[in-house]
Amino acid sequence: MEKLKRRIFFWTLVALFFIVAPSIIMNARGYRFDFSRGVFVHSGSIMLKTNPQDFNAYVNGKLETSKKINRINNSYTLTGYIPGNYEIAVGADGFQTWTKKTDVHSGLASEFWNILLVRKDYTRTAFGTEGVDNFFISPKDKKTALAKNTDAGVEMQILNVSGKIIENSFSFPNSVFDDKTREENIEWSPNEDYLSVPAKVTVPAPTTKNETLSKKKPATSAIDNQTIEKYNYFIANPSDDSSFNLNSFLEKDDIRNVRWDPKDKNYLFFLSANSLYRANITNKNDLKLIADNVSAFDLSKNVVYYTQTPNELVFKTSLDGAASPVQLTNNFPDASTSPTKKLVVYDDDRIAFLNSDHEFFIYNKSEHDTYFRKLGDGIQSFQFSDDGKKLLFASDNEIFTYFLRDWTVQPERAEDEIQSITRYSELIKNIQWFKDYEHVIFSAGPYVKIIELDGRDHRNCMDILATAVSEPKLTYNHSSERLYFVDKNGDVPDLYSIVFPEPGAFLGIFPPAQQ
Repeated sequence: MEKLKRRIFFWTLVALFFIVAPSIIMNARGYRFDFSRGVFVHSGSIMLKTNPQDFNAYVNGKLETSKKINRINNSYTLTGYIPGNYEIAVGADGFQTWTKKTDVHSGLASEFWNILLVRKDYTRTAFGTEGVDNFFISPKDKKTALAKNTDAGVEMQILNVSGKIIENSFSFPNSVFDDKTREENIEWSPNEDYLSVPAKVTVPAPTTKNETLSKKKPATSAIDNQTIEKYNYFIANPSDDSSFNLNSFLEKDDIRNVRWDPKDKNYLFFLSANSLYRANITNKNDLKLIADNVSAFDLSKNVVYYTQTPNELVFKTSLDGAASPVQLTNNFPDASTSPTKKLVVYDDDRIAFLNSDHEFFIYNKSEHDTYFRKLGDGIQSFQFSDDGKKLLFASDNEIFTYFLRDWTVQPERAEDEIQSITRYSELIKNIQWFKDYEHVIFSAGPYVKIIELDGRDHRNCMDILATAVSEPKLTYNHSSERLYFVDKNGDVPDLYSIVFPEPGAFLGIFPPAQQ
């Protein structure tokens, strides 16, 4: 009897070995037993890269405790999932939760490289700039030009950002800063030497000699006191607190679209009537005609690009205008009947056009094909990503992305593809890329928001902050990783900033420096 018990025990162990050992081996090789089908299947994994890096991951509501970190790219891998559909939730204390449903496939990883969590509340830095209407950050992020309209005219101050000190003040009497009528803004020169300030002024309407002689008595009606609105450009020099009227200096009434030369600090470009000029702001006689019949232009580090009417063909020449023009495009889509209003050039192969009817076009030349087509109507703003692979554009109520090159990282996108990112019934403003170019920052009403491009399942959209301003002005600064915005301190508008996103740790090991 005792021998029989021993034999049963022995063969039971042998049977268990042959049952368990393969399971252990299969499990070690990434296989899992699928009880629904009764077979071993090759498992899949989920890869997450998040900001902040300290987070909790839940898969189908269960806390995942076996995160494996890849120190090279600070990503985490969750392994051992039977192929199927899973719901992922990523959260951290004090942050809003990111969620996504995804399909896990046998032997493959479902990758999420750009998970961004937004705090429920941010500490604000106030700059004490009471009454500010608008602001413009300098190219080196050290200074900010603050603009406000007063009864006397435009008041502009130069704020030292780090010291929170007003270093300069400029006044432009009897003028109004208006960035809506002509859609032009205050612009810093590349090395922060100068600023160009567009201002709308009201002046008496010109009268002819006969009209002047016919006036026998003082004007007594609104018709007799007719006025017109015109634009002047003022050039401000923060180094010596000086400023002057560019129109008067160059003796040209019709100046628009002023842009600073990217190389020579004393030069700028502008349009007058239908001509493109390059001018020296220290010598009015140093004025160069670049081209006639120009509807719009753009600048790169070494080249000036421009469109010429009536066919809106694109040409380029050297910044000094000495080189012979080179034609880049041969035709324009038949849908366009209006002159180009805004031209933005990434390079010779990627050019975006917005015409005066707010029709938006793209010229995109790639290894596969060349596209020159209309992307949308009613478009108000657009921006290339830094790598030139994506183009962000928006109407008053909808945000889109156009892909200029194939995007082979999950989620994959195809060249010449358009995606609608989000749509609101209310006005959308301040639309701009986030630093990873996989998120878009914008405002809707008083709320500042950020939305991801990843459209798998749904797009996570989170509120960064709420302001007391119906349409706050805001700018995200990529290099300093700060979001600047105007909000009210009581009834008075002021400039604020927050650190965004969370500072990351080096290789996931060393904590970030305190802000």
